[in-house]
Amino acid sequence: MVYNGIVSERPQTQERAAAATAPRRGWQLVLGPALIAVAWPAYWSVTGRYSEDLFLPLWLGYIVTVDGLVRLRTGASLLTGRVRLFLLLLPASCAFWFFYELYNHVLGNWRYQAHQRHGRLVWDLVQAVLITTVIPALWETRELFRSFPRLAGLRGVRLPASRRALRILSALGLLALVLPLLLPRQTYPLVWCGLFLLLDPLNRLRGLPSVLGEVADGRWGEVAVLTLTGFTTGFFWEFWNGGSAGYRWVYDVPYFNTWPHLFEMPLPGYLGYPPFAFSAYAFTVLLIAAFRLDRTAPRTASPL
Repeated sequence: MVYNGIVSERPQTQERAAAATAPRRGWQLVLGPALIAVAWPAYWSVTGRYSEDLFLPLWLGYIVTVDGLVRLRTGASLLTGRVRLFLLLLPASCAFWFFYELYNHVLGNWRYQAHQRHGRLVWDLVQAVLITTVIPALWETRELFRSFPRLAGLRGVRLPASRRALRILSALGLLALVLPLLLPRQTYPLVWCGLFLLLDPLNRLRGLPSVLGEVADGRWGEVAVLTLTGFTTGFFWEFWNGGSAGYRWVYDVPYFNTWPHLFEMPLPGYLGYPPFAFSAYAFTVLLIAAFRLDRTAPRTASPL
C-alpha cells in the first residue's frame, strides 16, 4: 500500500509497470544542475549584504536535481506527481526548523555569521524563506535512496512493540524534549531524537506509516534509508556552509569543540543528522495525515 509516497508495503505490479513506461528524463536534470552551477560559486565568493540569499537557489538546485534523479530511476517524483505535497513541505519545513531554533535560544549550540541588512523582523522573515528547503531536501534524498530496491527492501529481525510500549516511548520522547531545557549543557543531544521518539509511536498507534511499524514487521529499509538521508544532507549542509563567504553558521558543542572538525562541525556532531531525518519523517507523516493528502495525491512507484 502506498500512502502518498510513504510506502508501507511493496508497490503493486501495476505501479511498477507504470513506472517502467513513464518518461524518465525531464527538466529537473537541466534546471537543478544549472542552479547549483550558478549559486554554488556565488555562495562561496559573495560577501555583500545579500550573500545569505544565495542559500535558497543553491538548495533549490539540490532539491530539483535529486527530484530529477528520482524520476530518472522510478518514473515518478515529487515535482512531477505530488506538487500538493511539495507545496505543503515548504511551510512545514519552516515550522519544523524554527522548533529547533527556539531550542537553540536555550542551548546556544550554533550562531549565524551574516550581514543583517535590516532589523530583526526582516532577518527572521528571510531565514523563514531560506529554511523552507530543509524538509524538501530531506524528503527528496529519502526518495532517491528508496529507489534502490536492495537498500529499501532490507529485512532483519522483527521488533514488535505493544500499544503500552509505544505510549512509553512517546512519553520518553517528551522527556527528551524537556530535559534539554532544564539541563542544556548535559542533555542537549536529546533534542535531535526527542521529536522522533514523541511522534513516531503516535503515528504507529494511529495506523499511519512509521519506522516502528516497519521494524515490527522486520522491514529495516526505512531505517537504512533515513540514516543515509541524514548523513547525506548533513554533509552537503556542512560542506556548502564551510565554504560560504558571507553567510554561515558556527557551532559551540559542549564536550566536542576540541574534536576534529569536518568543515564547521565537530565530527561527533554529524551523528545528530540521522535522528534529525527520522524526526522530519515522523513530522511529515503526521502532516500528510492531517491534510488528508493520502487520499488526494497520486500513487508513486518507489519501492520498499
